[in-house]
Amino acid sequence: MRSLFNFEQFETVLQKLAHRIAIDAITNLQGDIRIDVRHGKISSVETNRQTIRFYANHATYDEWSKKYTEGFSFDVEEKLYTTSNHSTKISYYAPEGKTKKIAEKVTQFIDKIMAEASIKPVPRFTLENKTA
Repeated sequence: MRSLFNFEQFETVLQKLAHRIAIDAITNLQGDIRIDVRHGKISSVETNRQTIRFYANHATYDEWSKKYTEGFSFDVEEKLYTTSNHSTKISYYAPEGKTKKIAEKVTQFIDKIMAEASIKPVPRFTLENKTA
């Protein structure tokens, strides 16, 4: 999938989400918790239910439930497409026959976290004529 949100927007929102997950997991002592912080930013947070990892030019999000068939994961990376205004590539894994369902889950999750953070897509370019 492609997205109009740029990588910096994803990183900002996922950092805030990782912070919330870490605080919640520590506050409620929810089983095994792993938090790695480097250079003042969370590089990964892992709980019994979610994992977020940050790399140099991409980030991953994994979520699962007791029924592993209900979870999903995705990877977002900067990808400046030349054929469209999209700024990022979103990859996800879906077992055979569940591609549409997982794609919908990923899309709904991204829409939700971006809306909660009041983040709007920032187009890389426009064809609008700005001469007046």
